[in-house]
Amino acid sequence: MEFIKFVEQIPNITIAKRIASAYVADYRRLELDEIKEFLIKTAKQYTSYENISNRLEELKLDGNRAVRIIAPILLRDYLLDQDDFISSCKETDSAILNYEKTIIDESNNFDMGKISKDLALFKHMLDTAWALNDDISIDEKNLLEFLRKYLSITIREQQILEAKSGRFPNLENMLHTFDDIDSARKILQSKGLLVCVKNSDGVLCDMIPDDVACEIRKYYNIEIRSYGYEKLVEYVVKKTKKQYLIDIVSKASKHYEKANIEISNNPTVNELKAIILKSIQPSNLIGGFSAYDGMNVEELSAWCGDLGLSVSGAKKALIERILEYYDSIRRIELKTEDTREKYVSVYSELARRDLKFLRSNNVIEKDLQCEHYFEDATNYIFEKMLMNKPLTLTGTEHPDGKLSFKDKYIMWDNKSKETPVNLKDHIQQFDRYIKTSDKDVVVFMVIAPDFTAQSVQECVDYSLNNDTQILLITAEELKTVAELWNKKHNGEIFNLGYFKQNGRFDIKLLNL
Repeated sequence: MEFIKFVEQIPNITIAKRIASAYVADYRRLELDEIKEFLIKTAKQYTSYENISNRLEELKLDGNRAVRIIAPILLRDYLLDQDDFISSCKETDSAILNYEKTIIDESNNFDMGKISKDLALFKHMLDTAWALNDDISIDEKNLLEFLRKYLSITIREQQILEAKSGRFPNLENMLHTFDDIDSARKILQSKGLLVCVKNSDGVLCDMIPDDVACEIRKYYNIEIRSYGYEKLVEYVVKKTKKQYLIDIVSKASKHYEKANIEISNNPTVNELKAIILKSIQPSNLIGGFSAYDGMNVEELSAWCGDLGLSVSGAKKALIERILEYYDSIRRIELKTEDTREKYVSVYSELARRDLKFLRSNNVIEKDLQCEHYFEDATNYIFEKMLMNKPLTLTGTEHPDGKLSFKDKYIMWDNKSKETPVNLKDHIQQFDRYIKTSDKDVVVFMVIAPDFTAQSVQECVDYSLNNDTQILLITAEELKTVAELWNKKHNGEIFNLGYFKQNGRFDIKLLNL
């Protein structure tokens, strides 16, 4: 979701004012609609790399140590790695605490006898800074940050060293509280780096708008999400020899100045994969560190071909294409063995024919499958989530589905398109389905990614001369209805009468 799209969905004036405080003057005296108007006008300030990087630098030296620790964990280590850069606030809280607990666990397994001279020096400086009043001042923090970068020590390594001394995330390794996290959350919102939205269940979520996330990723030098990187590494391991991995790791230890990359004399493939995922940028893994190493143009071009991408272009273009592909891969978790559940998880992408996304997530292999899986997902929604099993269709001239409604039918047709559906282009087809039905059709549902403005009038015109209503419902809206119903009334039969609407679907008419 882009920043301007978020502005249109701001949940309340409190959130609006907090985010407006970053760049909107005199925001305190404004009403919600006025704040939204000014936020849209100042959107470029929120998405500017210069502004974003300045705000992130400010966070490093925030007077509240809890904010200094929590803010980057929330942004860099968690939210930027989530699909669509969104997570419920509750899940965010748990993820931050789990991260802190993991650091403490790693520190307990950390062998101080085997650390490098640079790490030993940095730990000495850390302990010295902490020695006075069991705290680190802003000046000390600034100096340590400079030294950390100079020695090429990662933030995670610093945190492990602090935890080893009983000072991370707090003294005596005490975890932060939910109040600490919420305070950091509000600071991030006030700097325009984080926003708050409600998901389809009405649950408050942390989110980074896409155009803001793009710039934050540049600041943190994040090329792709970790899940996509794991899949990319799997391909490299499969297509290359072990020596290629060894060479890349060896060159990385020299290229990344003072990097603490250790490799045994005879490493296993799994050990190499672990080092790569932790220490090497994806672009370096496949492109090398100079024009003479890494995969060559022919290998990269063949890889693009395997992914269904364009195979032409220079080495840099091919690498960027591959990284973009793997960055778009979404983590899909199924709760049942019904394969149609997978299609529901990408229902909106099937509706708008996002073929690139669907291929990269191994949903489709052929373009034609997009329409078939869109229909399969719709059947699953009605049968398994709304507990209304679709009727068997016979012949070749029929809609994509129909349901029993008292002594009548409700029919639907899926329209998978990259652009909004114009009902006038299809009304004659739908009229044939309705007129040839052996029972009256009370509602004909058109399920699509979006609709033209003229389509609503077409619904009105049709219903004036016929007994059937035409309901225009987006795939996202139908999925939302199913998820809300399933959550609140799991196992109960959904009353299809809720779909007796003419024109655009209005979810407010449902008691959900």
